[in-house]
Amino acid sequence: MATTTLMRDSIVGDEWIRQTVSAVPIQPCYDDKGQPTGDYLTGPVRLAFSSLFSLPAANAMNQNPKFGSMLLFPPPSIVNFQPLYDEYYKVAAAKFADRYQNGQYYGIRSPFRDQGEKMKYGGFTPGSTFLTCTSKFKPPVVDAQYNPIVDESKVYPGVWAICAVNGYSYHDQRNQGIAFGLQSVMIIGDDNALGGGPADPKQTFNKVQNVAAPIVRPENLARNMPTGQPPAPGGAPAVPQQHWAPPVPGLPQPPMQPSDDYDFLR
Repeated sequence: MATTTLMRDSIVGDEWIRQTVSAVPIQPCYDDKGQPTGDYLTGPVRLAFSSLFSLPAANAMNQNPKFGSMLLFPPPSIVNFQPLYDEYYKVAAAKFADRYQNGQYYGIRSPFRDQGEKMKYGGFTPGSTFLTCTSKFKPPVVDAQYNPIVDESKVYPGVWAICAVNGYSYHDQRNQGIAFGLQSVMIIGDDNALGGGPADPKQTFNKVQNVAAPIVRPENLARNMPTGQPPAPGGAPAVPQQHWAPPVPGLPQPPMQPSDDYDFLR
């Protein structure tokens, strides 16, 4: 098995990552006449939290769901982000010129985020960059031979891809900033599937050994159980017993803690 130190939870090996980054760096796309299309190839990335074949269900926090994916880049020591940085500043200059001061833009959200923000999830590597890219329309998903992929199991969290993205600005009631839209996806290689759920119980409890269940005699257990509430102090009324009752139909459930990620809401 190849050794991978550049990215977490990967088995493809550092050599493959370096070679692929070198072969397909971040770069602008051109049409058949040699003119730039406005899209950019990302170079090799891993997909996470993807919704490429169907829209996520709408809810109170996400009333306008979109297709999209998080793109996990290899470390910046081997990736040249300058083409995407140039696009960022181009869009920012066109839309947020009034927010430019002392060599930088203020009060707008950047699309470039540290994977360390989400290192509790598999594959996210602190110090490396990720983008959240979305689309109102279902993006084409193809294999390395340009064949459309219809088997959704081929596009799993952790799979390697090269994506086409383009920069745009947004301004809504929550935030304003620059983001990259997802245009299309090419799946180029397999890797470890990433998980974002609870840890494997076998790993969590691997130190729990030689623990036997207690031997309980039902007759002794019943004899030691209280038969009712304790008597009230002299002269005080007894406290009525509280019994469980099913929730009243129609009452709302307690609100869920909102996500800190609004990327898929735009």
